[in-house]
Parts: sequence; structure tokens; C-alpha cells
Amino acid sequence: MPFEPDHVLLGKFVDAHERGDLADAAEYWERLAVNNFDRVKNTVKGFRFSAGGPGIPPDEHGSAASEAFLRVIAMSAAFRKRETGRFYAALATCVENACRDFGRKELRHQKRSAGSLDRTYEPDGEAGPFDAALAAYDADLRRQTEEALEAEAARQEAEGLVAWGIARIKNDTYREVLELTYLHKLSGEAIADRLAISLDNVYQRRRRGILELDRILREHRS
Repeated sequence: MPFEPDHVLLGKFVDAHERGDLADAAEYWERLAVNNFDRVKNTVKGFRFSAGGPGIPPDEHGSAASEAFLRVIAMSAAFRKRETGRFYAALATCVENACRDFGRKELRHQKRSAGSLDRTYEPDGEAGPFDAALAAYDADLRRQTEEALEAEAARQEAEGLVAWGIARIKNDTYREVLELTYLHKLSGEAIADRLAISLDNVYQRRRRGILELDRILREHRS
């Protein structure tokens, strides 16, 4: 079977799903995963439980990569994007999560094994060889989650303020273009088609509407 690049296989995978051909979709995804097996292995080798901290032990890289690869195969159940960049990002997240879970599983196994608790990071410590790394990883994950929640809250507040301001624009044509731009996330071309106007007209209304929106928001803040 001739080699096909990732973007071709990803497009064929999505097309097969859209026409309901799950067998073809599974074949294309498996070939895509095989194409990226080296990427999976390298992600496992580079994985760290925390910034600058330890990762998966070298003698466990093969087992961790195998488990991660199976998760990448399973990832096809929910992935429907055509952009290879989105695929690579999802693959990296999938493999990193697999590495974290692999570390947890190994820790539980070592704690059940006779004498495993004697293997520690610190001479007088009681933690197993994955404990400190996993604790640091969890702390970092919590920090990232908190930051993401704060950013999402700020984004929602900003979007709410913009929507409030747009609703107060008196000129209907300006308001309509801004609603389609910022609330419905349509492109200039899509807005032109929706309103049956030229693209230049869309840009003109948008520019004037933004000036009016800026005035409204400035008055609101003052």
C-alpha cells in the first residue's frame, strides 16, 4: 500500500465518517496512527510529570508507548477535525495523559509488590519512585486548570460586555454586521452572502460599527 501523508489520510478519515463508512474510516485512522508512531514514542521519551522533573523510566518507554498508541487508535471515536495541527495537538495530549496514567498504574503495582515501599526517593522517605513526580504533576495540572478557568471567566465577561454594547448600537446595519462578526463568528465573505451585500460594504459597516461600539464601551467604563 503506497504511503499517504497525514493530511490526506485525515481528510479521507473524516470523509469516510461523514458518509457513514466506518470500516474505511477505521482503516484510514489506523494508517494515520502508524504514520505517527515515532511521534508517539518521542512524546513518551520527552514526557515529564512536572517541568524539569522525572519522566517515564527508559526501561518502561516501550510499554508506555504501546499503551499510548492504543489510546491514539481509540481517539478516533471523538476526533472529526481535518487540520493536521489539531490532530498533532490532540495526539500529544492523548499520549501525555497515557503517560500520566501509566505512571499511576506502575506506582500502584509497586505498592502492591513485596518490598516495593522500601524503594524511595529520599533515604528517610516513604514515597514510591513515582509518588513525588505524580504529586508535582497533579499540582501543576491543578494550577493550569485554575488559570484556564480564570481565563475562560474573563473571556465570557468580555464577550458579555461586547454583546451588551452591540445591542445598544442604534444603526441597524452596523449592529447587524457586528452581531454576525462577534456573536455568530461569521467571516466577512459569509456575512456578505447572508446580507446580500459586497465584501467592501461589510468592512465599511464593520469599521463604522466598531467606532460606535468603542464609544459605547468607553462611556460605560467611565
